[in-house]
Amino acid sequence: MTDVVFCSGFAGPEALFPGLSGRWQFAAPFLDGDEAAMLAVMRANPARVLGGWSTGAHIILKHAAELLPRFERVVLFSPFLRFADCFPPRLTRAMAAGLAVDPEATVRGFWQNCGIAGQPAWNPAWAGPLGDALAYLLVSEAKAEPVAAGHVIVVSGETDRIVRPAAVDKALAALPKAAHRVHPGGHFPDLNLLASLLWP
Repeated sequence: MTDVVFCSGFAGPEALFPGLSGRWQFAAPFLDGDEAAMLAVMRANPARVLGGWSTGAHIILKHAAELLPRFERVVLFSPFLRFADCFPPRLTRAMAAGLAVDPEATVRGFWQNCGIAGQPAWNPAWAGPLGDALAYLLVSEAKAEPVAAGHVIVVSGETDRIVRPAAVDKALAALPKAAHRVHPGGHFPDLNLLASLLWP
């Protein structure tokens, strides 16, 4: 078993993270199963390090009281308590409508807004699960109840167009003593930065 378990974000297949396959146990919300499936992966893995990006970080925050104490280090990239805190619901609904009409173009537009340059091949089987993911993001909310987080690193991007600073601040308020690192990029973390924090 690898020493890192990583829960990715919306439309976040492992192909977005070239060179890291085999170094972690990877799971993408809704592409690899719903919230319960993501929790099962994180509960079953004896890794020392837990990482999450965006929706994956949100799922970790929803279950922070259970999950954070299980790991020696937790790294949350672009976390949010509630997606509506950073992305207006009307835009999420518009994205869902676009996904129903032209799913590939909709997801590629999202990847572009994330700052992802090397986009992977599109898999038509993703369309249905990603529609479910958007419905989930419209209603899912993590409680803002503080959980001891001295071993947690929160990472946010200066030019993130998806998860804005105010949403990150709300997540930080629920993570007392967590470290906060700001990188100069957007919603998608630089792979070298990601690797340096997950495998220091």
